[in-house]
Amino acid sequence: MAFTEQQPKLRLLIVSVGSLVGQNILDSLEFPAFSRRHLVFVAGTNSLVMTANNFRCDECFLVPPTASPDYPERMSEVLREVRPDLVLCGRDADTAAMCRLMRADSSLPGKLPYGTLESVLTALDKWRTLLFCRKHGLPFADSFVMGRSGDLDALHAFTDKVGFPLIAKPVEGFRSTGVVFVRNWDETISVSEREGYMFQEFLGAPDALEDYFRSLDGPVPLFTEAPDVNSHNVFVAIGSDGDISDVLVLYVHYNFGVSTLFRRVVHPELEGLTRSFAEALLSEGGYGPLQVQFRQDRQGQQKAFEMNLRTTGGTNAHLFMGHDELGFIVNDLLPEREFPVVNLPPADDLVVTKSPTAYTVEGAAAATLTEFGRWRADPRTEVD
Repeated sequence: MAFTEQQPKLRLLIVSVGSLVGQNILDSLEFPAFSRRHLVFVAGTNSLVMTANNFRCDECFLVPPTASPDYPERMSEVLREVRPDLVLCGRDADTAAMCRLMRADSSLPGKLPYGTLESVLTALDKWRTLLFCRKHGLPFADSFVMGRSGDLDALHAFTDKVGFPLIAKPVEGFRSTGVVFVRNWDETISVSEREGYMFQEFLGAPDALEDYFRSLDGPVPLFTEAPDVNSHNVFVAIGSDGDISDVLVLYVHYNFGVSTLFRRVVHPELEGLTRSFAEALLSEGGYGPLQVQFRQDRQGQQKAFEMNLRTTGGTNAHLFMGHDELGFIVNDLLPEREFPVVNLPPADDLVVTKSPTAYTVEGAAAATLTEFGRWRADPRTEVD
């Protein structure tokens, strides 16, 4: 049966709808050339009130921060009230929290497109990602975690092997928060005292960083941006039944840590590597939208340095390039819906740019969400 206006609307819950990922999901539904927004009842959750995406939903709930002890109970209440068909998460932390919550209580409504809790943690925790790649023979940046990889002597041997500079990042991190360059052994010692940090080889040409590092040795700039931080970001959707979508390879340009330009490229090597990642995840119970980020090491070998198993801030850009993640997910988990899919012809030379967009937040709507913990676009209308 085709998806028609007579069918009940698809009920979608977007967790952390105020995030960039939440914006991308909404933008994908409202894609001007093929809008599906009228076919979906969208509920959102957020811990922040003054976020415009809250009020792009049909209904929004105020919830505690993900790390709060009250979060599981509140989210259980929201799930039972919204009765979603599908739940999508806007941040890594939400993905793990919702997977724990919904996998532990099968009575909670809604389907998550992220496989097992183990597969979610494999993508979220970079130490687990490293072990996963080693197990399946997948190329990943050489990495070291104090205590897990060894002691200071072992760390010294690691730095001798891979050379400076290093990248140091939180084992469970996102959006490059807390990521630093480590330029020498003294800085290595300092960062090694931070809890939950991983050292990685720098993928790229160290010479490109020399002028940047010199600029940091003088008066400290108000804003800084390291050169040559672009990467190949490769996307594929893994079906719960083992189906794997076409692979989309993008060369992504960053401006102060934010992706601002996506260029589709033909890269058979990265397509093959990413399909190997997808097959390995599938073998361990993982499915859903997968992103793997690659850069070349100093010998020219392509290595992954990040892996995400969730919708991303590039979801809407992918739509322009013929890669409809949302349509794939809905039809994979809810095939009876026969949800419309955006089928744009892929263009190998297509470029998509991103720039900030302005939205408004009405004071009355914000006040309602603040006071009652819930806002509905039309309070006179009952939920479908």
